[in-house]
Amino acid sequence: MRKAAIRRVVPRLLWPGWPDEARRVIQEPLFRSAVGDSHPYGRCLNAGCGEGLYSGFLESFTEITEIINVDVQQPHISECRADPRNRDAQGSITDLPVGDGSLDWVLCTEVIEHVDDDRAAAVELGRVLKPGGFALISVPRPPAPHDPEHVREGYSLEALRELLAYGGLEVVWHRYCFHLPMRWLAVVWRWQRDHLGGGRRNLMPRFAVLAFGYADRWLTVGHAWDLVVLARTS
Repeated sequence: MRKAAIRRVVPRLLWPGWPDEARRVIQEPLFRSAVGDSHPYGRCLNAGCGEGLYSGFLESFTEITEIINVDVQQPHISECRADPRNRDAQGSITDLPVGDGSLDWVLCTEVIEHVDDDRAAAVELGRVLKPGGFALISVPRPPAPHDPEHVREGYSLEALRELLAYGGLEVVWHRYCFHLPMRWLAVVWRWQRDHLGGGRRNLMPRFAVLAFGYADRWLTVGHAWDLVVLARTS
């Protein structure tokens, strides 16, 4: 049995790895610290869900009754995952396809920095949450590594507090993450794709990406360039 498990795991570690895998290694423990004993419950929105990086995190909370996965491109998470609580919807964080005060929790990770009208996004997050609802949010913190897909470099804690206040959200918890190893990963990963993979192929094995992630999780060296907050509606 042990040898069979090793034979299954080793090939997967040699598959091409993506920076989001390192991101999950670092951020998910912080997310769990943020929620503490106040586990997510009821109807939950995964805003800017992408391919479902944190679907497993949300599915781990048994008190969640529905997970609404929203992205600008139609997501297909409910087709790929066995948990029947998943429901997919196309929409923008500035125009969410859910009713006023209809949600108990929101997860919005590494999304707001991509949005032109971030104030509208903050208002929309506040609109869809019930009074006393929670939003778990992560954003880059300047100075962060350059990302051509970002509208802005990121937010300081004070800037994010002010932004979320437009949606009636108050930050009640915060932590920082992503240090020097993740900065190195961002540089090395882009270099190998652009120079070795001709801008199209990722040749960096998954075990190397995960190694950067665990190194960053354990060695908090250098400037932290990501911010995680838990905010609550009044």
